[in-house]
Amino acid sequence: MTSRICPSCGSDRVRRGGTAVWTVYVVTILFAIPSVLYFHLHAGIVAGVMLAVIVLAHLLINGWWCAECGHQWRG
Repeated sequence: MTSRICPSCGSDRVRRGGTAVWTVYVVTILFAIPSVLYFHLHAGIVAGVMLAVIVLAHLLINGWWCAECGHQWRG
């Protein structure tokens, strides 16, 4: 993996994520809970779909954030 550097502060403590990816996390949880509890879908299948959506979100959004200054950007 190549080392990323924050364009704002120059730190190398950067991580994948950002508000767009966290929005995907929250939306998948909001869809998963009623689908398991109300529609009685299999929880293992719903969890697998959630993991697939989260992995795709990380790969397609390609968002990064700096752990030092909190700056977010698309890489």
